Amino acid sequence: MTVVALSAGCAKTSGSTGSGGGNSARIGIIVAETGPLAGAGRSWLQGATIAANHVNDQGLIGSGRKIELVKKEGSEDPAKSAGVAAQLAADKSILGLACCILSPVAGAVKPIAIAQKVPLDIWGATEPNMAQLPYVIRTTTMPHPANEAIGKAVAEKKGLKSAAYSVMTDNAGIVSQAAAFKKGLESAGVSDLGQVGILSKQTDFTSAAAQLIQKNPESIVVAATQSEAVGMIAALHDKGYKGQIITGETVVGTGVFKSQPDALDKVPFPVYYLASAANTQGKKFADDYKKQYGADPDDFAAQGYNAIWTMAVGLKAAGDEPTRASLTKALGDLKSVDNTIYGTVTFDGGQLDASAGVKIVSYTKPNGEIQSWNG
Repeated sequence: MTVVALSAGCAKTSGSTGSGGGNSARIGIIVAETGPLAGAGRSWLQGATIAANHVNDQGLIGSGRKIELVKKEGSEDPAKSAGVAAQLAADKSILGLACCILSPVAGAVKPIAIAQKVPLDIWGATEPNMAQLPYVIRTTTMPHPANEAIGKAVAEKKGLKSAAYSVMTDNAGIVSQAAAFKKGLESAGVSDLGQVGILSKQTDFTSAAAQLIQKNPESIVVAATQSEAVGMIAALHDKGYKGQIITGETVVGTGVFKSQPDALDKVPFPVYYLASAANTQGKKFADDYKKQYGADPDDFAAQGYNAIWTMAVGLKAAGDEPTRASLTKALGDLKSVDNTIYGTVTFDGGQLDASAGVKIVSYTKPNGEIQSWNG
C-alpha cells in the first residue's frame, strides 16, 4: 500500500501505511494510474492531491489536523477495486473512502463500504441513483443535467430541427446520458430521427457513421465513453458529415484533441469546470494544478478535487476526534457547501448538484485549448 502524506506544501509519497495517529485524518482513495482509464485516472488523482494540499494549507479541518490520502491502485477493475476497498476498510485508521470512475466499479465497492460502515464518496461513476445514505454519497457532477442543458442550448442557437443519435448501448450509464441529450433537444422542438447503436471496445465506426448520415439529420449526438466517442466523431468527419455534432464530457482528457484535431475542432460538449472562467477557489486550484502538473485541470481533475474538499468539509463537521460514524453523519447531513470550485453546491439524498454551473465548451485549433463554444 502507498500513502500520500499531504501536509502544507507538496505531496510526499512513502511506501508504508503509517500510523494514522496524531492530527492525521486518513482517507483511502482507490485510484486508476494503470489500466484502460489511466489518463483520466491520473486527472482524478492529481485533482485530489491539490485538494488535500489546499485543505491542509488553509487549515480547513481545524484543530491543527491535516488530511492524509492513503492511495491504492484499483485500475478501474471491479474485482480489483473491491479487493482494495476491503483492504482499506480493514484498516480502522481509515476514516473514509473515495473512488470510482466507472459505475460497475462503484457498484462493486459500495457493498463493502456499507458492510464495513465506512463512508464512501463516489467521485466519477454516472449511473443514476448511485448515492445511498447513510454511507454512500456522490460528488460526481452528473452528466445528465449537463447533457440536457447542452442539447437545448445548441438546438436553440443553431435552429436545429432534427437529430440522430449514436449511443453505446451496452453501457447503462451512457444510455441514460443519451436520454438526457434527447430530452434537451426535444424541449427545443428537435425531432428524433432514431439512433444507431455502438458497443464498448468497438474500433470501426465506418458503418455506424454511414447509417447515421443516411438519416439526413441536421445534428448527430454522440453518447459513448471516450475512445468510442472520439472514434465515432472521427468517422463522421471522415464521411464528410457537415451537420452539427454534439457530444458529452467523456471527450475530455489529455491527448484526446491531438488524436483527432480536425474532427474534434469546435464540437460542443458540456463541462462543470473551466479554468478560464473559474471563481476564486477554482482559479487557485487551476493555478496550483498548472504549477505542479504543467497543464490546466480538466473536469475529471475538478471532480477529484471536489471529492476531497467535500470529505474535508465533512471532517470539519465531524468533531475534534472524528470517527467513521461521525464522518458518515456529517457527510449525510450535507445540504449545501459554499466556496467550492463550482460555487455553492447542494446535496439531495447524498447526490451533489452543481447544474447551475454547466458550461458549453469546445476544443479549438491549433493547440486544443478548451474554450467557451460560440456556435
